[in-house]
Amino acid sequence: MNVAVAAKPLDQLVEQYGPMRTVLNSAGPADVPREQADAFGFNLLGGKDLRMSVISGPDGRAVLSIRCVRYIDPVTQTERFAVDYWSVRRYWASDHRTAAMAELSYESAVRGEFARPTLPLSLERFTRGLASFYDETDVIR
Repeated sequence: MNVAVAAKPLDQLVEQYGPMRTVLNSAGPADVPREQADAFGFNLLGGKDLRMSVISGPDGRAVLSIRCVRYIDPVTQTERFAVDYWSVRRYWASDHRTAAMAELSYESAVRGEFARPTLPLSLERFTRGLASFYDETDVIR
């Protein structure tokens, strides 16, 4: 899989392309009607994973995953790019029509989780940065 990282910082891309749109949010409102949540969730799950970072529990099952996904918007039937964040405590997903916005948002979500963990984790997870924090990640330092 080839990954191209956007050359511009996120704030410049937001100015150029507009902000990400929240399509799912377990902790609050989203930018799409609540009655469309199941359709968005279904299409996100069936989307093509472009990037992924995962923390597994003792049984090997994911307790947190952050994905960058290419999927079809269930309302407009257009291709969009999303960041899908799921943990045993909460979930949210935001999307955009451009891959560059989703890529940078994914990187930001992965680094943000490391900086401010939302799950109680062992100290061993913090010994080598992102490499030991996530069981699987494609984000480099």
